[in-house]
Amino acid sequence: MIHYLNGNWVDDENLKISAFDLSVVRGFGVFDFLRTYNKKPFGLKDHLERLFRSAKPLGITILKTKEEIGQIVNKGIEKNQKAVSDFNIRLVITGGVGKDSLSLGKSSLIIMFAKAIDYPQKYYQQGVKVITFKNTRTIPQAKSLDYQTAIIALQKAKKEKAVEAIYVSDKSKILEGTTSNFFAVIDDRLVTPKDNILLGITRKVIIDLAKKLKIRIFEKDIHSSQIKMFSEAFITASNKEIMPVVKIDEMVVGNGRVGKITKQLMKEFWKITRNYSFLSK
Repeated sequence: MIHYLNGNWVDDENLKISAFDLSVVRGFGVFDFLRTYNKKPFGLKDHLERLFRSAKPLGITILKTKEEIGQIVNKGIEKNQKAVSDFNIRLVITGGVGKDSLSLGKSSLIIMFAKAIDYPQKYYQQGVKVITFKNTRTIPQAKSLDYQTAIIALQKAKKEKAVEAIYVSDKSKILEGTTSNFFAVIDDRLVTPKDNILLGITRKVIIDLAKKLKIRIFEKDIHSSQIKMFSEAFITASNKEIMPVVKIDEMVVGNGRVGKITKQLMKEFWKITRNYSFLSK
């Protein structure tokens, strides 16, 4: 693959930054992640806006405009188009090399391209298990490079044969997954947390779809004590799309099968994404 690094196009071997960069020595920086459908970047404008929102509370200056980064993304797709059918794209803004290991420097812009990998179809047909994990991210509105807790949580999930870990606050509020947003159906109403979470781009699409389909949807607190009341649940992310959840820890969700509202949203979401090249023209 060919990637973008600070004004240059480089291969995998030459995609290198200084070991003194704050992203390396302190895990300080921000990123965003999106994928293509029919080689068109899905929700690119929204992802770029979130990238800039993430950088602001960390005091990181992005040295390109949203429009310039968008052009680079499309150029990278063009350069790599013969390699794969669709891409995962990661946008990274580092903290830069400062005067010491705690000072911001000139940020690096890295745009990485990789083959889009789909999850097994059985995850969508049968649903998946997730676990709960006590954690509230420090700056939840920023998609930062600090994924230490997420990696620990995902290791625990893997041991318990789950595909994701859902963060739960000290007050037992369900928040978000390590790399996803969370939705549940309670009394035929679709609910999703709205506070102390990263506002996902796929989450936004699902909320808009639900309103279009006349599904009652509410952004509100969900407590872990309500899990027994869920008739359906699912997680959303750029790489997971809409992934049904049929088990949380050792508790079965609803009847243990993918529910009708989840199926309805999945069907409509796939209509949009699978025809994205046509619809985005």
